[in-house]
Amino acid sequence: MSAADNDIDYDVFLTLSEDDMKEVGIMSFGARRRLSMVIKAANGAATKGYSQHDSSCSDDASITSDLDQPGSSSCQTSPRTTTRMAPSPHTVPSLPMKDNMPLPSKRFSLANWLPDQPGGDDLIQSLKNCVVVSSQQRIRLVKVAVTGLTETLGLYPTASDKTSLAREMVQMFPAVKDTTPGLEGHEHFYNNGSGFLEYKLKNSRMSLPQDKKKRKRRSRQELEVAAKSAKTVVAEDEEEPITPGDQEKVDWMRYSPPTGDNQKKHRDLFIDTFSFRRKIINGSPTITDVLCQFPRLQDMPELINLEFQLLYPDQCDNFISRWGRMKEQIILAGEGNASVLVQIQKFQPDDNRDLCALTALAFALHKSVVQVRGTSTSSSRENSLLFLVQSIPEGTDVEAAAKAKKPVYQQPFLLALGPARRPVQYFAVLDKVAVPCGTSLITAIDRLFKCHFVFNVHYSPALLHFWHFIAAFIYEVLDPHTVKPIIRSFASSVRAVEL
Repeated sequence: MSAADNDIDYDVFLTLSEDDMKEVGIMSFGARRRLSMVIKAANGAATKGYSQHDSSCSDDASITSDLDQPGSSSCQTSPRTTTRMAPSPHTVPSLPMKDNMPLPSKRFSLANWLPDQPGGDDLIQSLKNCVVVSSQQRIRLVKVAVTGLTETLGLYPTASDKTSLAREMVQMFPAVKDTTPGLEGHEHFYNNGSGFLEYKLKNSRMSLPQDKKKRKRRSRQELEVAAKSAKTVVAEDEEEPITPGDQEKVDWMRYSPPTGDNQKKHRDLFIDTFSFRRKIINGSPTITDVLCQFPRLQDMPELINLEFQLLYPDQCDNFISRWGRMKEQIILAGEGNASVLVQIQKFQPDDNRDLCALTALAFALHKSVVQVRGTSTSSSRENSLLFLVQSIPEGTDVEAAAKAKKPVYQQPFLLALGPARRPVQYFAVLDKVAVPCGTSLITAIDRLFKCHFVFNVHYSPALLHFWHFIAAFIYEVLDPHTVKPIIRSFASSVRAVEL
């Protein structure tokens, strides 16, 4: 596909990003990087050229005005001959040009578009007057913005167009800004091929016939071939040999049941054998295999907390220390979502506020479609909670209940013994083994979260956003820049709540 096929003239060429190059079919990394260097050099030459003109034409506003209005008196020279310095033919590649090729299209402006749309003024007022943005407000804003963008620039706007729109959205409505530290604030709307704008655009393109799509959907066979060709062999690090001393300590812990007299020795040896244990667990054995080799993790469950502390010494207590304040912020932020509000209203004032907040968080960050072993399945909000906690009547045989769990619940979850809103005890179900987690829901959730790291297991797909929020914004063991925009957006709403 040539530049002419995409109506890329010289002016458009100088605005291309590497994402734009991918869209027009330049898939080679080296080729994109060389073109980026050429564009940077050419733009630098153009910048020098601007300084040689009269000051009335030197700023961006004047140049833009002249391009939009060729007859403007602010600068009587032709924009094609005087607004840019001609680049050297040795540094800029020649592009196929058409005699009737149009000038670059005008940028889409949300500020000009939004007031003319049905309900646009109401949306503007609601967003300017609110402190915590609801999910409905965000969804409506994205829908209107993408509608205007596609009507102006088509279903395949450039990366720079989408970035400009994302920045304009947070400038117009500061309440929708992504307040994650280290970000500019617009990234949840669009950044490097992801974000709410990109998701909406992809949905809009689904109705296009295949021959009109720039990227055709590949068959499962093609995807499998691509995946195989992309695999690389990574050399394994040489493992340190297991010393007889380590094995001796592990064997002692394994065959010496804990008593009041030897628990300190168990903890000391547990710390001494940390590196040895991580090598075994990182080899991806099952949880049952790990518990067979290290049974004290089951009958001394406080060792799970100790193992996590050895992994993350500065973050171990973050959930317990921060949850008391954050749970109320989560509940108030969740009230902006209609589905979450319905669940919150089911809780009475004297009900468990911790359970109310966890329910609100799971509902607000619900994944309606999850991937399980390569197959897409739908999951309701109510069903997703069963991957977090399941209630059983008081007096139930907990070990039997753990062994009888349904195969779909492969990742760790909690069994709550007693009434659903006021359980008397909690257990973490790991494979088909029940590990005591105390009588407090928050202590149990803390231990359940840490089990994923201690036993090196994945989160449940139905609760992926839920756990990523907790990992990134409460424990801080996950870089918040790497989580999905919907998670960062909700975290921004939580931070905006003033108690």
